[in-house]
Amino acid sequence: MNQDEQGDFFNTLNDKVDAHGALVDRFHAELQNFSKQIAGCDKLVRMAHISLNQIDARIAEAVRIEAGAAAERDAVAREAARAASGAAEAAVAGLLGQLHAATREAEQVCQAVHRSRGQTGLWIVAYVVTTLLMCLLTAYASFKLHPDTPVPPEVAGYAEQGRKHEALLQKASDKERKLIAEIQARRARPAK
Repeated sequence: MNQDEQGDFFNTLNDKVDAHGALVDRFHAELQNFSKQIAGCDKLVRMAHISLNQIDARIAEAVRIEAGAAAERDAVAREAARAASGAAEAAVAGLLGQLHAATREAEQVCQAVHRSRGQTGLWIVAYVVTTLLMCLLTAYASFKLHPDTPVPPEVAGYAEQGRKHEALLQKASDKERKLIAEIQARRARPAK
């Protein structure tokens, strides 16, 4: 490989490393967005708790008004009791409507959080795969540029360990191979 080809190769490698850095920055931005969505969900849940407390206070007020109205014996008192009861029901119905709306918003935020988790998982997988590919590309480039360089002892140890594992796999029985395939299939399945 002449110097021009080496220069082009390293320029391409630098471009890929820069693209990898941009991918990492994008992953961090997605993670910050995910944190903001969780904070928004927490705020909606607090609002729902406040609405529930308001409903309890209104119900208690309605019960008090109804108890006072029951003690009155004349028609004017009964009419006042009916008006108070109707106002309390309307207030409770209004607050229940607000609670349902807040619950729907909280569910939408939770769904968005779950989608963000999935997207974040995909970014992590893409990041790991890209990192591994860059490592392999770097190793391949290093080997092609300097094929006479001796292999480091730890790499030679890993290669020897790989050869031993391959030899063990070749000696494995059909039952053992089936068990290994089942374990690999379980690892390949996504977590629920």
